[in-house]
Amino acid sequence: MIKNYGIFNNHELDNTLLIKLSDDEVTSVVSLSKQMEVLYHNEEITAYRIKNFIRYAKIKYSGIIFLPADPLIDVINSILTDYKLNRLDYKKESGYITKLNKNHLMVYAKEGTFLRDGTVSKGSFCSYHDLFIENEKENELIVITENIPENIDFFKMEVI
Repeated sequence: MIKNYGIFNNHELDNTLLIKLSDDEVTSVVSLSKQMEVLYHNEEITAYRIKNFIRYAKIKYSGIIFLPADPLIDVINSILTDYKLNRLDYKKESGYITKLNKNHLMVYAKEGTFLRDGTVSKGSFCSYHDLFIENEKENELIVITENIPENIDFFKMEVI
């Protein structure tokens, strides 16, 4: 089972779902069918690419899926199993947590978390742009003003 991965959907262009396992440079691509490709960095698998994913499930969103729902992982795992590829673990956390920075509670991408641009975080605070949150100050870091504790998963937190 694969524990660390990032899922990226391209809904507008070609309905391709990319499952990144690392941010290593792709050195070769092996097509297993018209729908499935395995991307490699030398001998290591770096990603799976499922073309025309709309055949399996509708996702009306383009970009990184920060915390994919278990039913989506079930669909992906069914496809991976058909091709005898390693399956994905369910994501229990997004990797984006609330963290104090100079007395301000902010959103922090933990080390090893996949970022919007497909790279892996070395640990960084996030802007509105990083999380696809529309805001006139999209390049400013997110400051959480609600009374939320530190180390809560940003994509699981509930504001009352």
